[in-house]
Amino acid sequence: MKKISVTTAALLASALVILSVISGGVRAQTSSFPNRPIKIVVPFVPGGGSDSVARVIAKGMTEHLGQPVIVENRGGANTIIGTEYVAKSAPDGYTLLVCTTAFATNPSMYKLPFDTVKDFDPVTMYLGAALVLVINPNIPVNNVRELIALAKAQPGKLTFASYGAGGPGHLAGELFKQMAGVDMLHIPYKGSSPSIADVVSGTASMSFAVLQPALPLIKAGKLRALGVVMAERASQLPDVPTIGETLPGFLITGFNGLCAPAGTPPAVLKTLNDAITKVVTTPDIRDQLVSAGNPVLDRPLPPKEFAEFVKVDIERWRKIVTDGNVTLK
Repeated sequence: MKKISVTTAALLASALVILSVISGGVRAQTSSFPNRPIKIVVPFVPGGGSDSVARVIAKGMTEHLGQPVIVENRGGANTIIGTEYVAKSAPDGYTLLVCTTAFATNPSMYKLPFDTVKDFDPVTMYLGAALVLVINPNIPVNNVRELIALAKAQPGKLTFASYGAGGPGHLAGELFKQMAGVDMLHIPYKGSSPSIADVVSGTASMSFAVLQPALPLIKAGKLRALGVVMAERASQLPDVPTIGETLPGFLITGFNGLCAPAGTPPAVLKTLNDAITKVVTTPDIRDQLVSAGNPVLDRPLPPKEFAEFVKVDIERWRKIVTDGNVTLK
């Protein structure tokens, strides 16, 4: 048997001690999580649907976890700026990303400075995404059929605002153009609030907008809702048909959840998932979110299920982009 020298044995012993200390330190950090404030990065400007929901969830998480959970807006580049920031953050559970449908559409539209699948660990998906086709009330149409007729009579004249090039609001408009056989001009904005504001002012004709921030303006008569993009009518707008009722097969779905940098310990992901699940299933909070136009899931997805959902959704959007030859121009 080959003898191990005293020096080699000493080095091995030291290495084992170091590994033991590191392992013990990681376990200690995980078991004590959280022991300082958590930051949720919203990759949009303030005032949009994802931003307002994140603030409700942050407040609830603060109560459940016993540590401050703050929201930080890092909007721009269709969520890429904020997403890259989180991708490069420490994988310790203290910096999280509000990941929305743009998280799944961007890989098909942009050359990204991160890998959507490899650089993130999904924490939980807690909302679907409800979009609604709204127009400026001065445009003389009352339903989707009349809008299609007007667009065909005035090719290229009508405009649709979106909350980011390559995002679901943009791709919904592109799909509408393809299926209706119309020509409309896309105008991208840096967030939901400015895009909706320009439809209200008449600067843009219409928008496939997030329901939550658009709902008060619809009820106030400042926007006219023509159709929702989901498979079923929205409970908040029961008299507004789905676009699919006029254009069979038209459907855009989406999501809203939280993601963490890749390598975040599973125990930390579970702690975060458990806290968010408690928040969004609390009756008064759930009612608050639903009444504001947010499609809250009956069961928030755990990390592994959400990760699989994201992978499938990326490919679904890739097919829409490829089939429609959609570009950022």
